[in-house]
Amino acid sequence: MLVAAEELLRLGGADALTVEAVIERAGTSTGSFYARFGNRRGLFVAMHQRFLETLDATWRQAANDALVQSTLRDSLHLFLGVVFAAVRRHRDTLHFHMIQNAHDVDMRAQGNEFSRAAFALIVEIVGTHATRKSDVDLEKLDLVGRALFGLLLEVVLFDSDEVNGRDVSDEQRAERFTDMVLAYL
Repeated sequence: MLVAAEELLRLGGADALTVEAVIERAGTSTGSFYARFGNRRGLFVAMHQRFLETLDATWRQAANDALVQSTLRDSLHLFLGVVFAAVRRHRDTLHFHMIQNAHDVDMRAQGNEFSRAAFALIVEIVGTHATRKSDVDLEKLDLVGRALFGLLLEVVLFDSDEVNGRDVSDEQRAERFTDMVLAYL
């Protein structure tokens, strides 16, 4: 049923995500739906949880791969490239959860927890390449995390050429953001 709901969301947006459509697409029964989710909100909660788990696994794997790179530049570039590509790939789902469910206290708390965990990955990547722990400036990294969040919002909300009229690929975005972070740190 979750796969069916995700397909409906991807194909028709939030309006296509009805209980009846999910039941029909999944080839299941109304009773099964309500036993599993309770109601439409329960479906949204399950979709949100599953989505965050998918994104978390992708980003953690990227961080693990980044941690073994020989330079901070290579580490950041690798990690950011995966992050931007994942956000682009899941753009509609992210938009749905950020906009449609922003009022839901529980889902918002889960999203905030995810954001903090993602920030911790950046701190870990930078810390791995620091000569001393004192070289890791959390104040500066806080701004890096906030700037990255803003850039990710841009990817979710706008097509790649809408902000300034120039098309920017995820690879270019990762490259430029890496350069900016290194210059700032």
